[in-house]
Amino acid sequence: MTSHRETAGLPEGSRLVEHRLDSGMRTLAIEVPTARQVRLVAAVGVGYLDEPTAWPGLAHLLEHALFLGSSRHPQPGDFATWVGERGGRYNAHTGEYVTDVHLTLPLDATEAGLGRLIDIVAHPSLARDKVAREVDVIDAEFHARLADPELHRLAASARLFQPSHPAYRCHHGHRRSLGGDDTRLHEALTAFHATHYRAECMSLVMLGPQPAEQQLTLLTTAAGSISTGAAPLPTRPWRWAPPARVQWRPPGETTSPPSTLELLWPLPDPLEPAQRQAGESLVASLCDGALAATLLRHDAILDLDARLDTNITAAALVLTLTLTPAGRRQVETLLATCQAWVADLAKRLPTPVARPTVPHDLDNWPKTLARRLALGQVAIPPATDFATDELATWLKAEHCRVLEPLSALGEAHDTAPETGTLLRCSYRTAPDVPIWPCQPASTLEQRPLASGATSSVAPGIIANDDALTLWWDGGPPLADTYLALAWPAPVTKRAARLACWRQRTLSLRQAATRLGLTLVQGSDGHDDWLLGWGDASRLESCFTQALAAWSQHVDETTEVPEQGLLAQRLLSRLDHLSPPRQPTHPRCLAWAGGMLGPANAESCCRRLIATLPAPLPKPDTTRLSLPGHIPQAPGAGWPICWVPPQADDQALMLQIDAPDDSPASQALFQLLAQCHDAAFHQELRQRQGLGYVAAVRYREGGGWPRLGYVVQSPTADITTLQQAVREFLALQGTTLAMLDPATFLQRRQALAASWGPPETHAEALTRTWQALRRQTAQLAPWQIQQDALQTLTPGMLTALAEALTTGSLTGQWWAHSPSQ
Repeated sequence: MTSHRETAGLPEGSRLVEHRLDSGMRTLAIEVPTARQVRLVAAVGVGYLDEPTAWPGLAHLLEHALFLGSSRHPQPGDFATWVGERGGRYNAHTGEYVTDVHLTLPLDATEAGLGRLIDIVAHPSLARDKVAREVDVIDAEFHARLADPELHRLAASARLFQPSHPAYRCHHGHRRSLGGDDTRLHEALTAFHATHYRAECMSLVMLGPQPAEQQLTLLTTAAGSISTGAAPLPTRPWRWAPPARVQWRPPGETTSPPSTLELLWPLPDPLEPAQRQAGESLVASLCDGALAATLLRHDAILDLDARLDTNITAAALVLTLTLTPAGRRQVETLLATCQAWVADLAKRLPTPVARPTVPHDLDNWPKTLARRLALGQVAIPPATDFATDELATWLKAEHCRVLEPLSALGEAHDTAPETGTLLRCSYRTAPDVPIWPCQPASTLEQRPLASGATSSVAPGIIANDDALTLWWDGGPPLADTYLALAWPAPVTKRAARLACWRQRTLSLRQAATRLGLTLVQGSDGHDDWLLGWGDASRLESCFTQALAAWSQHVDETTEVPEQGLLAQRLLSRLDHLSPPRQPTHPRCLAWAGGMLGPANAESCCRRLIATLPAPLPKPDTTRLSLPGHIPQAPGAGWPICWVPPQADDQALMLQIDAPDDSPASQALFQLLAQCHDAAFHQELRQRQGLGYVAAVRYREGGGWPRLGYVVQSPTADITTLQQAVREFLALQGTTLAMLDPATFLQRRQALAASWGPPETHAEALTRTWQALRRQTAQLAPWQIQQDALQTLTPGMLTALAEALTTGSLTGQWWAHSPSQ
């Protein structure tokens, strides 16, 4: 048993304890006292690059088949229904060399959830007829993903690898690669599971508030039924081909070229601790704001990110640039500048770069650790000293690989055989052109705080006039400060305006992160806003520069590229809708607390709002449709908005708006989504076979509760999909919401867990700020939500469902058709 001291990034009082069982399975308990829910992850150290050559897509199919029934719960959908009834959520992921299933549950479902998780991972039914039907789902998913740029990026990146390596081929799976012989497919699938889904290849991780020792007891008990005897994995060879530049774009006249430029430097495999430490320091230096400032000087990028990939056979330093139109015209200079920058940094890093602690995402961190453990890696790599030249020889310009946009369809030299990705490859990766001169990162000046800055003032409104409403949330014991400011802004083109603003502040945000400050920008139907926390003496300088970069006007050339499946793109529209009722006050709203002090907070806020351009727009109380969509009225019911053609699939979403934005409506809409989601998926995807995606999702665009009933199909037309959604609501919409008192109480308690006190400092700040912006006159919105939950009854949920099924709620359809 190993107790990790490294808990940086987790809330105070957290502990990590690791234990390897006699079976060889590795377990990890993450005790986080503030956690409201438990996160469970089961990971297996085998992925799609380990599947038999004859069966491309077999690992992905197995991931799907895990949810088609298990030894104790044999019916497809049993797992999803059980998780949904408890207000939980789940998902799975098949990576190159690891597959994982993860779920989030209320605390009282921990033990049962572990049992269910182990049952589907270690003891799936894998019934032949169900597996055969799931091939159709995999095939529909594959064709749906042909509209997702990420699939084509993977096809392009494969050209950077040796043709003999498994990573050179497509492993998604479809009817051609998996269909044809159900018996042989079933034999291959069961053999793959029996060979690899064994204790020696697996890890089990829990994150929750329970003591670590109690967690380990639960993990050990749950893992007891997992068989041993995993077969040794084949040798995993070096994958990289000689350096190359691969230009790519999705096929089709309606598709746009990608907006990213990626530079990749392969690193030793495996990375030694000293090399990992050097790589992490290099990543921190690339993201300190100076490189971003240099590239922004020439209007070349929208965003910049660097990361250290430690994947088996693919360790690499990766620099990703999101390009502007101007950047696409200057790719050669961009490449030369970035390659020279990396080579220079690699030679002169004398000591590890001091990096502020970045809080871990409590949902993603357990998955990361589970994947490491399943691959036999160390959960928390130890800190170590490193030599200056640890990676310098690997990071020369001539060793760089490049993925870049292919601008014109006619420039393609090749086509990826399965995805149709348009490709053009060359082997001159280091351009011989002048580089741009270095620019300094943004400077955050320190401003001395006035004496008596932390004097005691009761929390509440401390300033309220025609220009400013300021909430004060109290002084120490916080060691830092937090500040937030919101102001009226145009309700149109919010996404594009936010993208422009974030571009202009990229160097500033990176410089702030290096100094331990966090800066969050937002724009929604209420207003535009800024939230930051960290060093009190530097926060005003940070805000002043961020506000100087804000503008009401949008650069029309700024593009906000859409990503993901069509269904995901439709759901994302709910995040950008304005609330039906706009705020009526034209003043600025501010919120502050911590070491800044009330007097400093008010004077700081008044200086900041004086820098905003005048006049600020007056509030608009109209309800707007998104630009570029033409509302049409069918014979009856909700209007329909058509989105521009983006792919070959049909996709439809029914948007339903809540009557108000009260906590009660928020809760009832979330409960209704839980009631409908699994049944909607089962009816439209499993029973009717209408498509790969069929889901009900809750969203709060602009703080307003909404539901999205979304389905994506490669075959059914929009009329058929509309009819299927209408019939589902008419036949099952109300019945599914008629919960007995015990079930309703269970669902309400599960929602109470997700609405409880904040798990992290960042969540507390974000939730409080959003509540204040919605004019909730309290500084602990989670308590208001808890109080609202206690007032809900089963009859209120049933009444909401009846209002939906009878058309009494406001809503509209969003539709996509390649022929529209």
